[in-house]
Amino acid sequence: MEENRIGVPTLQKLIAEANDLALDNLPLKTLQRFLGDTHRSNDIMVRFCHRFAAGLPDDDPVSSFGEAVASFLNLRAGGTGWWPLPPDLTGRFESRAEPAQNRMVAMPGGFDHWVPFSTLTVASLPARPFATVTETITNWHRQAGGGDGSAARRAYDGVLFHPAGAYCAALRNVLTGTLRIYWLGPVDGQPFPFTGHGHESVGPLDDTPTVGPDLFRAERVIFLPAPPEPTP
Repeated sequence: MEENRIGVPTLQKLIAEANDLALDNLPLKTLQRFLGDTHRSNDIMVRFCHRFAAGLPDDDPVSSFGEAVASFLNLRAGGTGWWPLPPDLTGRFESRAEPAQNRMVAMPGGFDHWVPFSTLTVASLPARPFATVTETITNWHRQAGGGDGSAARRAYDGVLFHPAGAYCAALRNVLTGTLRIYWLGPVDGQPFPFTGHGHESVGPLDDTPTVGPDLFRAERVIFLPAPPEPTP
């Protein structure tokens, strides 16, 4: 409540949503007594609060970053300018990118000439206006065939927002801290693929000089649900 500057009625609504309850099943007065520690609360009330708190992010840099961005942009659950993430935009996704040697614009209805690029995992957080994301880029130079023997895998973590209908992800390279930004949106109004550009500045892992006009790269990518991972 202190972090998000909300009152008990708003907290009541968030706890009810996290437990898939109607508000009538989570009395406001009972919640007020629990918060004020004036009465012994029944076990089911404690269970509801525990289930809600269990979904909150831990005190880690990624969650703290997400909270700071949400506060700066005034993106709060239920507020204007923020849209919840659709359920089908959580999970594991695979991306394809335009090959480096072929800058053709994708023809309508197909991305067949694009090459495997990365794997993205999105995890939603109850009662939070952002999701956490991780990405592993396996084909940094966008070579045909999907393998990139000249560059090691690059791993990222960060947060994903859904402001005004678009998807914005801000990530960092876990090794160097280099910033990576995505702006993504649907294609022709369909859930998949969703497409956009990944922007990243030149970092310590690159051979490119750190002076001059080409200080960042922007590759167009598409994301599709990844097939289930094989069970051991």
